[in-house]
Amino acid sequence: MGRAREPYWHYVKSIIKEYPVLEKELATPLSPRLCATLEPSTGRKTANPTQDCVIHDLPPKQQRKYDAVSNAILKTRLTHPKTAADRLKVIDMVYWKQSHTVAGAAMKVPCHRNIAGKWQGDFIRLVAEELDLV
Repeated sequence: MGRAREPYWHYVKSIIKEYPVLEKELATPLSPRLCATLEPSTGRKTANPTQDCVIHDLPPKQQRKYDAVSNAILKTRLTHPKTAADRLKVIDMVYWKQSHTVAGAAMKVPCHRNIAGKWQGDFIRLVAEELDLV
């Protein structure tokens, strides 16, 4: 029998799976406004379409999720420089591409499935720490 997981475990896993969608949404430029804006001092002024299209954020809750996973990726690279690429490859295959199980990803990396499971758990805990769930 496996050990009991923390209450946040499944929630954090769903946030990790959501990361590529949030990343794509953040990278997609907004459509430009075609209307003129009014400025009190000079009267009419056209909107800056470049700024309006490029500079935008996600809604606050989604931005927090995106930042938590991004920071966990950065911390993984900083704290485990030798194994970071393999660790993130496991996360990519299991959560972002959803093409492999942990055991299948371990065979691709290659490493033992227990090591891949530990790496997955470490990453989930990092995201949970970033979200202040731990």
